[in-house]
Amino acid sequence: MPSLTKIVNHPLFNIAFFFGIRQVTKRLPLDEPEYLWGLRFLYLGSQAICIGLNLWLMWQVTKKNDQTPLRYVEPSKQSWDGTQTPEQLVSTTYQEYDIAEIKKSIKQALTGVLMIAFLHMQFKYVQPLIIQAIMGFKTFFTTKEARIHIWGESTTSGPLKRPFRVESPFGMSQESQQPKVDKASIKRAEKAMKAE
Repeated sequence: MPSLTKIVNHPLFNIAFFFGIRQVTKRLPLDEPEYLWGLRFLYLGSQAICIGLNLWLMWQVTKKNDQTPLRYVEPSKQSWDGTQTPEQLVSTTYQEYDIAEIKKSIKQALTGVLMIAFLHMQFKYVQPLIIQAIMGFKTFFTTKEARIHIWGESTTSGPLKRPFRVESPFGMSQESQQPKVDKASIKRAEKAMKAE
């Protein structure tokens, strides 16, 4: 039987959720000002709570103080002018790695708030306020950091093994873009750093 996390993270769940909420919102009088202000406060409040939960999660990670060393090679990335950046050797700890990942989640949440605010103010879209008010919590509770530090899932193998695999939006992740943890890649990166 598939786990709840796999079901909730499946793209079809997101599509079904979106269309379900859309059908519900069609029946609400969203043009009336009292509903509109309520939805705005609901959205902003839910986003503030989600950011607060991320900050709480950072505090939990800091409290655990897991100083297990983590070394991996960050793959080269293509810059805007088409050149490739060199691979980088990263030496960190589980605590620092998890905090950096949580900070990425906070940055994504703030970017989402700006995008929804633009859609709402410029184009008068109301449904995204409702959908994102709920999706913020779903996103937080299904992040890898929440699964590790709140739900206590195993990090020894699978998708929660650090460093995390880079996920693409449509599930088509390339192996060349994944962090490398094998000894040969780490030695190559060390030699490249010494040569500089």
